[in-house]
Amino acid sequence: MKVTVLGNSSTTVTAGGACSSYLLESDGKKILLDAGNGSIFNLKKILSLDQIDAIVLTHHHFDHISDLFLFRYEREGLKYMGCEVKPIPLYTPKMEPWLLEKLDKNHIFEFCFVEREKMLEIFGMKVSFIPVEHLVETYALRFEKDGKVFTYSADTGMCEGILKASEDADLFLCEATYVSKEPYRMKHHLHGKEAGEIAATSRVKKLLLTHLPEKEVDLLLSEAKEIHKETDISEILRSYGI
Repeated sequence: MKVTVLGNSSTTVTAGGACSSYLLESDGKKILLDAGNGSIFNLKKILSLDQIDAIVLTHHHFDHISDLFLFRYEREGLKYMGCEVKPIPLYTPKMEPWLLEKLDKNHIFEFCFVEREKMLEIFGMKVSFIPVEHLVETYALRFEKDGKVFTYSADTGMCEGILKASEDADLFLCEATYVSKEPYRMKHHLHGKEAGEIAATSRVKKLLLTHLPEKEVDLLLSEAKEIHKETDISEILRSYGI
């Protein structure tokens, strides 16, 4: 397995950056994990949209799904021009009616809805959808293949779900939205120290921080590394082997 970062900003995007989106590749199959604003432009630097074999959404906040509308719009346009456009499997939490109506136009996606904790086999990978603490229904993703484990936290606060999802992960792509010194706490997001604590508790081999703030990223990294030394900041368009 290999994952490439397409976007790693939180809701406040850095200049030239993009919000949460990642390309997971395994045995020639390509899976898009979330599609935050700005990410589709980075995706198209790597491949065309018809090369995506499946899409997985962790939740439906705009900084994780906005570019899915652009994805649909481009594929829909090709269909109107007479091109063959096969529907792409889309694994997602249950959608509100307005969102389903917008995305279900012209059968661009083949919907597979996830409710509660669930394990599926996708392209030979065991994929666990594990509920985590956030403002809306949200799932951390755990991919297992050939004895290797890749976990993507989605957006979450500290909870049992994220500890379960990250257990013994070879690569843990974890949100770190703010630094611990700030004068507020969010139960639905993690700071750098908490990300390090989860990685240490779960015996993670490599921690990769994402969903980053605009400022103080170096401080965020340092407080995570104090607890879990094998920690880096994710870089857009960089690939990480698992």
